[in-house]
Amino acid sequence: MPSASRQNASPIPHIHALCMEDEYSTALQAAVESHSLSSVSITYHNCALSFVEAEFDLIVSPANSYGRLDGGFDDAISRSFSPRDDYLALTRAAQAKLYDEWRGFAPPGTCTLLRIPDDFHARSRNTWNTKYLALCPTMRVPQNVNWDHEVIYECTWSLLCAIDKHNRAIREGRLSGRHDEIRSLLMVPMATGVGAVSPERWANQTVLAFEHYVDAMENESKWSSLEPGDIIEYAHEVEQTWEL
Repeated sequence: MPSASRQNASPIPHIHALCMEDEYSTALQAAVESHSLSSVSITYHNCALSFVEAEFDLIVSPANSYGRLDGGFDDAISRSFSPRDDYLALTRAAQAKLYDEWRGFAPPGTCTLLRIPDDFHARSRNTWNTKYLALCPTMRVPQNVNWDHEVIYECTWSLLCAIDKHNRAIREGRLSGRHDEIRSLLMVPMATGVGAVSPERWANQTVLAFEHYVDAMENESKWSSLEPGDIIEYAHEVEQTWEL
């Protein structure tokens, strides 16, 4: 398997896009091309999670706000990363983390990182050497979220910020206990199932968040003191994805 820890000059970790249907990988590729986002490295996997052969440091759960990992892709996550004899073990760990960070309710659009308990690995189906789970709720409970025009952008931005904060804390020696930098992640099309978000809106908001994030990382002086004109321009770019 390719190593997940290879160096990546981009401020964005290597992305493994798990798109079981071609329409999602096609939409993401088109969005990447339209934004000329060559600095972001993406590997496409048109298969189920169990057939992915690459290693990745983190897996993204586009979960509900309460950390229940028992439906849709979250079911696959629990079956892969919980101990074989304790399906709900990862849900309990996730909900404990959400209680610590959010008192049990993580608002949609946020991201909470959880280190998968080390004692799970030998007892689970984790063949990817994955150490972290990112809880990125796109909805409070399973429902159509087409009304929430920017939740994909918000989740993606929050995910990138959480990973950057985590990695900086490690490099600066501010994290106690056993931790590893996150250099690669696996994500699925967010909110495109029961959430009913179109492949095009998902892809374009994801890539636009990538683009804006790279811009922010490369232009600290600008993004740390944004002027009204800049704010309006960035907001307008996101608004243009609402009707996709």
